[in-house]
Amino acid sequence: MKLLASVRWRIFLIAWILYSIHFATNVVREHYPAFTLAEHGTFFLDEYQGFHSDIFVHQNGHSVVGNQVLVSVFAAIPLLVFDPLLDALERYSKQKLIQQGVTDADYRTDKPMRVAFFRLVKERGLDLRFGAATAITTVFFMAPITALFLVVFYDLLVRRGMNSREACQLTFLLGFASPLFYRATVLGHNMFVMGGMFFAFVLLWRVRSTEPSSLVSRLGAGFFGGITLATDYMGVIILPLLYGYMLLPRLKTAPWKKAFRESLALVVGSIPPILFLLYSQWSMYGDPFLPGQFWMPRQNAYTELGMRGFDWPAPDLLLMNLFHPGYGLYTWGPFLLLGLVPAIMFKTDKLILPRRERRFVAISFLALLIFSSANQYARLQWNSGFRYLLPLVPFIFLGISDLWIRMPRWTRIAVTIPVLANSWVITVFREFSVEGSWELFFKEGIQLPWFRILRSTAPPDATLLNGQTVPIAILILTLVSVFVIWKLGAKYEAAAEAPALAGVAASVPR
Repeated sequence: MKLLASVRWRIFLIAWILYSIHFATNVVREHYPAFTLAEHGTFFLDEYQGFHSDIFVHQNGHSVVGNQVLVSVFAAIPLLVFDPLLDALERYSKQKLIQQGVTDADYRTDKPMRVAFFRLVKERGLDLRFGAATAITTVFFMAPITALFLVVFYDLLVRRGMNSREACQLTFLLGFASPLFYRATVLGHNMFVMGGMFFAFVLLWRVRSTEPSSLVSRLGAGFFGGITLATDYMGVIILPLLYGYMLLPRLKTAPWKKAFRESLALVVGSIPPILFLLYSQWSMYGDPFLPGQFWMPRQNAYTELGMRGFDWPAPDLLLMNLFHPGYGLYTWGPFLLLGLVPAIMFKTDKLILPRRERRFVAISFLALLIFSSANQYARLQWNSGFRYLLPLVPFIFLGISDLWIRMPRWTRIAVTIPVLANSWVITVFREFSVEGSWELFFKEGIQLPWFRILRSTAPPDATLLNGQTVPIAILILTLVSVFVIWKLGAKYEAAAEAPALAGVAASVPR
């Protein structure tokens, strides 16, 4: 229990718990390679053909998915651990099918594609297996990984001089008042693009130093930068940004040949994840260099634009990436608007995020926004929620930190309550727009994402699943647990600090 004396441990545990109870039952494209890897050790998805629009029959006769599979490999680990449980659930469902036959799969929703998918899963006897798998991949993969990310963010704020209380406030706002909340509760690769870019940045960040980051840090930064490319082709933008962030400032303190040699560590560090990308593409498509988008059949009008959906940046798409109700950066994260406050208002020698790093954030913002405005697939984000600009979110929060420490307490409270509520409503109701989620909130009240699906697919006479009693009870118990963890940890922390403070007091001359 004395681990709770560490603020970092408390942040990790609280975030893990809160993300876990909000897990969503969405079976996404990243799940299917994870399923076949855990079950058969293969990337081929023949048994899941027809389950997702991004799964297609390749020229080799096997079904494959059209996106990178690195995150699926990681997610396969907890699925493999729990495979006996998943097998037992599948056997139960199939035995029930044998006894009762294929009954009408009732999913009470106004979305016909979700009804059709549920019917397909039910007919295959995979309903319980899929539901449990979504819980496992959130509780034992996405939730702890995101909680660890928050710990790194908190640690960076403290190292930059922010006091622990304010750093905790901003860290929890990042975790629960931003799109991270929504994305942490379902399997997805965008969180790893964000994490890879941010971890690489942290490893390269050197404040007022004439020496470069250590060799280990540069290799690590290269590795995390490579992760961004191995998980999403947005990495072709992120890798040069990271490389420039390391190399260009170094040219001011070292000859260009020395700076170039030092920068090669980033290239070397990026090789392992990039090699995996090439291997996985060769394994699935028979060609290591052509991505899945090249092989996928044309599915909609957007793939006809430009080069397989990549065209010149579109002004309307640029604005939609910022303000669209289904996936806009500022509609899904209104707190991020504070990042637009210019740092010129503050003393530059006392910035948590200094000028050089602010320039990196500004350039990254423009680069990723333009890239996403050229990617016509971004128009389809309404179907899965905000994701393409997710790597920018923690960087914007770093910029907000200098404003946050200067805001009056009442202003912080006034800002925090609505942005937390907005993020929670989006995460729970998961509609195709922010206003759609709020409409359901006013209609249904307090809910949890998985509970809503359970209620919608269970018999209408399941009394316990109706109303708000169960989700309210779960949330109350969870919040009480969170409160106890924090208060108990603070008590242990104070007890641990007491001897040190007493020693300092004794050493002061009287």
